[in-house]
Amino acid sequence: MSYLPIIAAEMILASAVAIVFYWWDKRAAKKNEQAGRDHAGRTVHSRVPENTLLLISLLGGWPGAWWASQKFRHKTKKVSFRVQFWVATVLNVCLIAAFIWFQRE
Repeated sequence: MSYLPIIAAEMILASAVAIVFYWWDKRAAKKNEQAGRDHAGRTVHSRVPENTLLLISLLGGWPGAWWASQKFRHKTKKVSFRVQFWVATVLNVCLIAAFIWFQRE
């Protein structure tokens, strides 16, 4: 049985989720920049945690996450995040390659 269609469908779904999350986080970042902070010093609009964005990438959403980061110009300057993103991407590719390798007949 070929798992490639299942893997491709999962990556497409995870990429779509990543695009939405990156869009949402960029939108919240812009709103927070304009609105400032509340009386307790907290940002007004909820952001998506970086660990969530990285987990989506690790789970196969890295193509959509990469596209969204370029399209929305989001998380492109933060070096620590970019390094973690590419580590998650390489891990995902290696896991898929290993899975396909061990599933061959």
